[in-house]
Amino acid sequence: MRNETYNAAVLSHTNPNLVRAILSIEVQQKKFREPLPNELLIKMEAAPFNPSDIAFLQDNYNVKKQMPCVPGFEGAGKIVEVGKELDSGFWLGKRVSCFSQQNKDGTWAEYFYAGAHEVLPVSDKLSAAQAATFFINPFTAWGLFEIALQRESSAIIINAAGSRVADFLLALARMHQLEVLAIVRKEQTAKTLIAQGVRHVLVESDPDFNSKLQSLAHELKATTAFDAVGGAQSGQLFNLMPSDSEVVLYGGLSGKAVDGLNPLSLIFDNKMFTGFNLNDWMAETDAVSFEVARQTLEELLTDNVVSTKIQQEVRLPEIAKGLRNYITAMSQGKVVIRF
Repeated sequence: MRNETYNAAVLSHTNPNLVRAILSIEVQQKKFREPLPNELLIKMEAAPFNPSDIAFLQDNYNVKKQMPCVPGFEGAGKIVEVGKELDSGFWLGKRVSCFSQQNKDGTWAEYFYAGAHEVLPVSDKLSAAQAATFFINPFTAWGLFEIALQRESSAIIINAAGSRVADFLLALARMHQLEVLAIVRKEQTAKTLIAQGVRHVLVESDPDFNSKLQSLAHELKATTAFDAVGGAQSGQLFNLMPSDSEVVLYGGLSGKAVDGLNPLSLIFDNKMFTGFNLNDWMAETDAVSFEVARQTLEELLTDNVVSTKIQQEVRLPEIAKGLRNYITAMSQGKVVIRF
């Protein structure tokens, strides 16, 4: 018999000042309720911090929730209760990864109420941390890479190539034998990627960065670029790519508006600048295609072809410390709450 309450990280209010937002998070007790007819109650194993979570804490994300609330868009655990409209024989005891950006309590809690459409079964071969980070980054990379395949690109450009999404993009590029031009901020990240076999890596602080980017993009015929940064870099990347190119923005790590797109390239060079949203991609992808993506991504993880880098695991009372560590060293990997 379970207790009447469970522990959760509760955000009292968002704040553009991230330190103040973090300080407003308190571990509180929440009361259990009966799952809605189409809901599943998940006993959480782990939940990560993502850039989207940080943006949400600062009220700088498209997802809005009624305050106070439990943050967290992603996680993993086992289903312990099933709503009356769902098949308990199928769901009960199943290990799942979950992802939700609905206006409700999120995953930074010992228990999470999820709709059946917000979970995916995951293998017991995956560690808690890998299962908890299975949804957002791997499927974002898959959805992005589909664009390159549809465009029949010979090569892709990855901005912020030291990110976790980039890890999966690189694995998919190797699988499909596509060349990659990787852009990073730090020399050490460049050395790491080169050691992993990435042939073309540029550091954005290089004095010859623009000329090298333009030369390599044209030489490789890199006509699809994935940008997690935004700001002036988006315009810079767009302007230096060949004709018939597309830049796909999927993040805003710079915190700045996209700037500097050459309008003549839009008009005369048949270039495109588009955005990618995981929720939209999921809604537009049919069940068969999604299952192919799930199976392939899980195999990549279980076969150790790729994995999400984890720098630290923290307990719920240590959430403020974990968030501070994460925002100061995102390139070192995910910080994950273990329950």
